Amino acid sequence: LIEKGNTDYYLTTQDVRSNRDGRPELMAPFMNLFRDDDDSFPLRPKLMGNLIPQNINLWIGNSESLEGASSGLHHDYHDNLYFVLKGKKKFRLFDPSEAENMYTRGELLKVHPNGRINYTGEET
Repeated sequence: LIEKGNTDYYLTTQDVRSNRDGRPELMAPFMNLFRDDDDSFPLRPKLMGNLIPQNINLWIGNSESLEGASSGLHHDYHDNLYFVLKGKKKFRLFDPSEAENMYTRGELLKVHPNGRINYTGEET
């Protein structure tokens, strides 16, 4: 697409492998391409203090639309640290108490005060 001049693109899927227990690895194998000996891509940036990342993902988007690119309404399983390198990103956040009014992907077991959702029959 890029070679044909299309500048609207968004990387949304990453192949994160699971360990023997079925838990996802810290990051997708291609993310290791950003790691080098000078620690310019640290696994625990200093600004995170004592927080320990559970997953490291890279989302790349571009849009020439006035509305920008959209990742669609969704929820994440962990808290996020989000960096915008260029342009802007608009977030629409919903109170955890609204979860039962949304089209979730499974039966809600528990909605935690921080918004984390547990689904019936799924370990998260």
